[in-house]
Amino acid sequence: MAEVAGLTVGVIALAGLFNNTIECFEFIQLGRNFGKNFQTSQLKLDNARLRLSRWGYSLGLNDNIQDEQSLPQRFSSCQNIHQASALLRQIDDLFADAEGVSEKYKNRAKVGEGSLTTYDPRTDLEPANANLHIKLRELSIARQNRTGLRKKARWALYEEKRFRRLIEDINELVNDLVELFPASRTSQQQLCEEEVSEIGRQEGISVLRDIAAEQDKDLEEALAKVASDARGSQNVVFSGNNNTGFQLGYNSGSISGFTFGRGS
Repeated sequence: MAEVAGLTVGVIALAGLFNNTIECFEFIQLGRNFGKNFQTSQLKLDNARLRLSRWGYSLGLNDNIQDEQSLPQRFSSCQNIHQASALLRQIDDLFADAEGVSEKYKNRAKVGEGSLTTYDPRTDLEPANANLHIKLRELSIARQNRTGLRKKARWALYEEKRFRRLIEDINELVNDLVELFPASRTSQQQLCEEEVSEIGRQEGISVLRDIAAEQDKDLEEALAKVASDARGSQNVVFSGNNNTGFQLGYNSGSISGFTFGRGS
């Protein structure tokens, strides 16, 4: 009983950390120095957020702790909870460090040179990428506990090399979080399939597929599965000597032994 009580306290604290960390992504802007790489950089940031939200959601960290008896099964031990909390704090520290570097960059920049201008995803993303950004953001926000959110000013990342390092470090820490609770992997894979269903076959899906191949293997597999199923459903074979009618759609199979024309 005491163990469950300890787990409950730890999980409540972990849930707070999870929601705060997810929220940190909302305050980041990317500088105009990113140029054409802004498009994919923004989506990499969105995907890192989505992946972290998926991990927390699979463990029920988005909800108030209701079923205390399930906690030992989900989290195993207080030690695992402490480790997960430490990993989330490291992600928070990464954001804090990046914000500090950003502030120093602003202080060094010359007034009027334009290096401090930023992109706005709502207006500066290309239409296909903008649709992906909106969907990934919506999916992540839906997995947050929206109570008690912080009010914080936006800040910008101006140097692409620091952004790349930030994304790499965040993804490594999320890897560690995922590995800490292997029993939740099946749930995360199911969530990936739901994400792909929500995203749909959008024009910019190839960009997301490339990003997933780099930093989100579960999503990459879900996208590949849907693509494979789609190819299979498009493979049509007609055979016979008395086929008449019309064909509508896409064909990737063989067609033989009939002609198109007016039926008798």
